[in-house]
Amino acid sequence: MNLHAVDATVAGINGPNGVLALWALRYMHDMKAVNGLIAAYPLAKDLNQKNRILTTLARLYKKEGDYDASWWWGTRPDSHGPYYKAVSWEGSAPIEKFLKKEALKAPARKQFFTDLDERNRMEIAAFAPPKKVEAVAKNEPKVDLEKIKNKKGQVGKSSIEDVLIAVNNIKGDAAKGKVLFTAQGCIACHSVTKGEKMKGPYMGQIGSIMNREQIAESILKPNASISQGFATVMITAKGNKSYMGFVTEETASKVVLRDIGGNVTTLKTSDIVSRKEMKNSMMPAGLANALSYEELASLVTFLSQQKK
Repeated sequence: MNLHAVDATVAGINGPNGVLALWALRYMHDMKAVNGLIAAYPLAKDLNQKNRILTTLARLYKKEGDYDASWWWGTRPDSHGPYYKAVSWEGSAPIEKFLKKEALKAPARKQFFTDLDERNRMEIAAFAPPKKVEAVAKNEPKVDLEKIKNKKGQVGKSSIEDVLIAVNNIKGDAAKGKVLFTAQGCIACHSVTKGEKMKGPYMGQIGSIMNREQIAESILKPNASISQGFATVMITAKGNKSYMGFVTEETASKVVLRDIGGNVTTLKTSDIVSRKEMKNSMMPAGLANALSYEELASLVTFLSQQKK
């Protein structure tokens, strides 16, 4: 945006480089960008392009708040994204109005808009999933947490709601959690000290950013929200070569990609054939299914103490 490229980028939305234009626009919090996206939407030739435009608008719905030294920030993007301190701006209202209007036109696609809202933390009430009202039996037996908290595989057998309740009621042992962090393979993709090789999202300050329930939920539902800076990108390059990872640096001539193992690949922009942001996190779901409530609580306790 500082290069005054909004007009040129908007003009390219439905052109041959439309995907790249939309990729750039998601970082341009400018009313010209918002109005241009809304105007380009009815001109899009297919549903995929329309979805990409909606996704870009959702990404622009909020922006990063000004840093005033009253909250944490660092060189490592650790927060649940797309922004650490998300705030509304003048483009938020027209974006919300447009998204609501399009959602009303296609009630069968309500889940698409719900997913957009969740992934981008827009918090638009109209897109929130309906609250489940569960009938409570009069004589429903109470669960004895003490009896089942050490049962292996209990996490995988239970609903996420039950697991979160259990984790909130079990203190956990940070020392055991540290061992589990290695035993469960977490250490292969995450580092907890700044001297370690950078891989996936850094966990050394996670306790300063998220509470216990949020940490547990991010383990159980890795696709619910992706940490800022860690959206998975699939790049196809000349020679029929494919690369998957996080974009850590990008200029007009190169793209630097780091995979979840910390391996860095530098690609020439001219060699890139296609580029696609994946919807799912590189962290697979179900990694904690074999754990007991006690074990998961211990892992969460260990992570919640990481506040360096």
